[in-house]
Amino acid sequence: MFKLSVPKNKRTAIKDKLRLVETSDYTYVLTTDKDLIESDKINILFDEQQLDKVRTLLDIIAQGEDVHLVVYDELGQKSLESRHIQYFIVEADDIVAVSGKKRFIVKMKLYEIEEQLVDKRFIRVSKYALVNINKIDYIKPALNSKLTLLMKNGDEVEVNRHYYKAFKKTLRI
Repeated sequence: MFKLSVPKNKRTAIKDKLRLVETSDYTYVLTTDKDLIESDKINILFDEQQLDKVRTLLDIIAQGEDVHLVVYDELGQKSLESRHIQYFIVEADDIVAVSGKKRFIVKMKLYEIEEQLVDKRFIRVSKYALVNINKIDYIKPALNSKLTLLMKNGDEVEVNRHYYKAFKKTLRI
């Protein structure tokens, strides 16, 4: 999706600051030098002092590229955009994707789904659940350093103690 075209002596520092993952098949060129612009690509020319703003822009671009997951229900196979999924949960050795009031089976491991959705506002809240942060309606404190998440579809998902700090850090609360 992205290619970084900057002087070699600044490349590592800028790449680390932007947390950029470069790909061989890219659409966007990020550069600090107008001579490195590629005419057949979308170019983002920036000043090094604006790295935080560029990082925010890259997050928005990456989130716009939605991930499609293959899910199954009683009617058969379907492709579902990740942004429509409330959460994933393990139920009786199956991974279930919950979208609204509908439930779909996903034939992947939970950690594989987590890896695919790492930049899509999903966070692990327990050994058995992965939640879409954009679909949380309320956060309620529970006993023993746990949280209960009330999702926009009315379901409740628990954040267990092991994931509590990471969850709060991600949400900046």
